[in-house]
Amino acid sequence: MKKNRLTFVLAALILCAAAVYIFYPTDEKRIIRVINNSEDAVAEKNIDKLMEYVSYNYRDDYGSSYIQIKKILQTVLSRLNDIKIERTITKISVRENFAEAELDVRVIASEGKNRGYIIGDAGQAAAIKIFFEKSSYKWLITEIEGVFEKSRSAF
Repeated sequence: MKKNRLTFVLAALILCAAAVYIFYPTDEKRIIRVINNSEDAVAEKNIDKLMEYVSYNYRDDYGSSYIQIKKILQTVLSRLNDIKIERTITKISVRENFAEAELDVRVIASEGKNRGYIIGDAGQAAAIKIFFEKSSYKWLITEIEGVFEKSRSAF
């Protein structure tokens, strides 16, 4: 009887440990969630939802800040329809309160009767780096590199 009880307790502890390991939100999982939710917001053309994942400290190589990137996105997304995003996360690096994600991305969209690649193309996806900072309760995007270097617009 005691042997069965001990076996049951050990099995329950192993299952609990496995559940914690699988379901515990690691920094990598949280960053993937930010990427997924940002992608969904772009596809839905929901600027407010997208900007929830962008840091007020946003600054890129083009000198764009949080307010500027919001206005650019409003202008661009208002012109585009039927946005389809293909992406593969190739690497995520986390260092204390900062992280970097490398992605291969293709974006296809329509503008009026024209349809084409906005980022990347049929032959090659664009290599994009996204930089993050950890706020008190979530990861936020502070910079994006590579969106304009390899993109070819069909419009």
